[in-house]
Amino acid sequence: MASTLTETLQTGYGFPGPAITLGAALDRGTILPEPKIRIPLAMMNRHGLVAGATGTGKTKTLQLLTEPLSAAGVPVFVADIKGDLSGLAIPGEPSDRVTQRATDIRWTWTPAGVPVEFVSLSGKLGVQLRATIASFGPLLLAKVLGLNDTQTSVLTLVFKYCDDQRLPLLDLADLRAVLQFLTSPEGKRELDALGGMSPASVGVLLRKMVELEMQGAEQFFGEPEFDVHDLLVTTREGKGVVTCLELSDVQEEVAPVI
Repeated sequence: MASTLTETLQTGYGFPGPAITLGAALDRGTILPEPKIRIPLAMMNRHGLVAGATGTGKTKTLQLLTEPLSAAGVPVFVADIKGDLSGLAIPGEPSDRVTQRATDIRWTWTPAGVPVEFVSLSGKLGVQLRATIASFGPLLLAKVLGLNDTQTSVLTLVFKYCDDQRLPLLDLADLRAVLQFLTSPEGKRELDALGGMSPASVGVLLRKMVELEMQGAEQFFGEPEFDVHDLLVTTREGKGVVTCLELSDVQEEVAPVI
């Protein structure tokens, strides 16, 4: 005899140990409150994809994943593109729809917020997030500047020179100063051993850097530098702190591409 859906779910989700509960299964319009659909806590370091059209609940799903992880003592990092996830910091408001949903899946729902720390690229909506030019690296910086292969190789050469000379590259001003020095007679002689670079390529780099500065990038590059260990924080109560990267202010400053 073919197993029922409930038996199949029990086989797949009836495992012991700590887990994140997502909800209940739906069988042709009928809610199956048990067993709950769960993900083992030990599996939450894997890759996953939440896909769907607008209004299908992608943001709610992210909230549903974030809240129990925090409660389990796991620090979480989320990137909030449109400001939809900032509500994690305050308890949700009860409603007839939420109460009915909790009743249908036999879930005791209690409104509660999670500990959230907001960080921001601009510093307007949270703690200012910064990185040095050196840690950003030539390849990633080349992508941001929109450089071609030749220009990228020149930028990589500059980074190599700074590494060899132990010159700190903290912000765009440092990079500009190095580029200007390397186009001087003395700088050209020092760079000959690494292959040299054309003044035209340097001119392109400088213009691209000006464009980036006009977009406010000088606020991001510099010190104190962001430390990834700052994300691994728990509260005294043992809850994982949710670090929320607010990007809605950056989205507002970028003109749409037509």
